[in-house]
Amino acid sequence: MKSLKRNFLLFSVSILTMLFTSCSKDDDNSSSSYPKQVSITYIVSSTTTSSASLIIYQNEIGGNTNVANPALPYTKTFTRTVNKNDVLSLGYGTNTNQTVKLEILINNSIVKSQTFTSTSGAITYLFE
Repeated sequence: MKSLKRNFLLFSVSILTMLFTSCSKDDDNSSSSYPKQVSITYIVSSTTTSSASLIIYQNEIGGNTNVANPALPYTKTFTRTVNKNDVLSLGYGTNTNQTVKLEILINNSIVKSQTFTSTSGAITYLFE
């Protein structure tokens, strides 16, 4: 009986430790991860055209920037402080159907990439 009580006590302590550790780990992730400063890079490239009519992206302060008639490939990099649930967006427009690839990189890692074969396209990325 004494051994059973001891095993139950050890089991209970182990379960409580796991619960406490996982709860505090979740709390640490949500509270200390944001706001955070990140490097954001937008890349627009094409295999069928050397320019676009328009590129639009979310800039350093969260507003939209329009770039008229940019040469491709087009790259824009900047640093920004982001919060949880902030959204980044990148889009393009051309006068005729073109093959255009859009990429969003965070701290030099691709987080979103898509290729379009049309006159326009856009991608978004959500900080979670």
